[in-house]
Amino acid sequence: MGKKEYDDYTNFVFVCIGKKCKDDSKALHKAFKHAVEEEGLKKCTKILKVKCTGRCKEAPVAIVGDKWLGKVKPAEATTLVQESFSKG
Repeated sequence: MGKKEYDDYTNFVFVCIGKKCKDDSKALHKAFKHAVEEEGLKKCTKILKVKCTGRCKEAPVAIVGDKWLGKVKPAEATTLVQESFSKG
């Protein structure tokens, strides 16, 4: 107990930390965390770091909800969260 089970979350963001993505992954993870908090979605959204997604040519890569996204910039995090997840 203590940690929330993944079943408790309805929204997921996966940030690749593979070899090609790792230089940008820290800033990207932080931007998604901030966006989720700002949108009031912290309780229902889990942000996870994942090993290589195999899409290295598109680095940095993130999966937001059911969308695979390449060449993601931290400045896009809020818009992506808003478009992918709703509070209701």
